[in-house]
Amino acid sequence: MAAKPVVFVIGASGTVGSATISALAGKYAETVEIRAGTRDPDKAPDSIKVPGVTIVQATMGEKEQLLDTFKGVDALFIVTPPVQKRALMVMKTAEAAKEAGVKFIMAVSTPPAADPNKAPLFGKEFHEIEVRLSKLGVQYCILRLPGFMENLWGYKATIASQSTFFGPLAPDTLLRTINNQDTGKAAAAILTDYSKHNGKTYGLYSDFYTSTDVAAAFSEALGKEVKYVQVTVEGIVERMRGRMEDWQLEGLKELMTLTKNDDPLLAEQADFDTLKSLTGEEPTTMKEFVKKIAPAFK
Repeated sequence: MAAKPVVFVIGASGTVGSATISALAGKYAETVEIRAGTRDPDKAPDSIKVPGVTIVQATMGEKEQLLDTFKGVDALFIVTPPVQKRALMVMKTAEAAKEAGVKFIMAVSTPPAADPNKAPLFGKEFHEIEVRLSKLGVQYCILRLPGFMENLWGYKATIASQSTFFGPLAPDTLLRTINNQDTGKAAAAILTDYSKHNGKTYGLYSDFYTSTDVAAAFSEALGKEVKYVQVTVEGIVERMRGRMEDWQLEGLKELMTLTKNDDPLLAEQADFDTLKSLTGEEPTTMKEFVKKIAPAFK
């Protein structure tokens, strides 16, 4: 019997990585060998400690170490880390994969990569990743991920205590997001049938909605009126100071400003058919997600 193709996810401990591992293990364990790469296997989350998954020590950007780690791997998913020099780390990882004989590399990017001057703190690094990966000489794919639907968890404290949540957008401004579990399913589908996705750049979106829609969804799910209050972008950034590094806050400020202005850079990339075409499933709606998490907001 021929050996199973080997699929490797590096950055498997994070939200996108663990969702991809879960999707791979749940649907493809019979057809591929699954390896989850994490910097410290002893601290790997339970979500990736599942049957059919081998947890491997792998530090992103450590090219010499990764040369051995990637031997025998067919498809690699690089979950781009939230660090300042992410392009350098991702490309050292990709170069190691190429030298080790990996046949396909997929990496996480973000919509501002399409026009990095509009949001340079995040856009330029991701743009560099996209350009350099496309020229590496290996089959590749880019996943551009917008904001996560899971960010709604950030409203938990004020919805529970004040029946109110705060944000920088006008109540009727559209927010386009991806559900993390949907991301994992799409990534798993690509990694296990990668030849048809070579050279593709996919923007993944689960749902679009306004802050008014979110308030209505929580009101229905919780059985009480939940209100949305608009505040300034600067006010949101200041509330988060101390929980994120300054460069991340400035990057977040750029992204929030693009969203607040409903910039065409974001609107024009929002194709809601792509996700379903990859997974064969209906994407998760915001209302479904709110209904699922609402008990924790009481």
